[in-house]
Amino acid sequence: MSSRIDIPSKALRQTSTSLSPLSSSSSTYSTSPSTPARSSTSAQKQKMIHERRPSLLGSAILKSESTVINIGEPDGPPRLISYLSSSQGFAWNPELFLPSYVDYDYTPLENKREPVIEITLTDEEIANMFPRN
Repeated sequence: MSSRIDIPSKALRQTSTSLSPLSSSSSTYSTSPSTPARSSTSAQKQKMIHERRPSLLGSAILKSESTVINIGEPDGPPRLISYLSSSQGFAWNPELFLPSYVDYDYTPLENKREPVIEITLTDEEIANMFPRN
């Protein structure tokens, strides 16, 4: 539930401060603001209901992938390294997360093949995307 506080106009502020020049407060209000009368519920509902513009972001921005690598000895306890391989639409370079002494074979980002996702919009969808005057 929201409430509204009316800010006095400039002329009202000047008269209220000129009436009490000895006031120690730096506030421009001569009295505390009053709560305005409630507006009709239908007007409030109309303000609350609005249509959001559809997102232009693809589903890749929501997808996160992690990779776990065991760098321990084959006959010893596992030593696991977990790193974020892709998140927020980016494929992160594994060289950033792996220690230099680990000999791990991975596909470099330059050679990685990404699927192509085509976004097709109709003329009506394009027209609805932009605000109207």
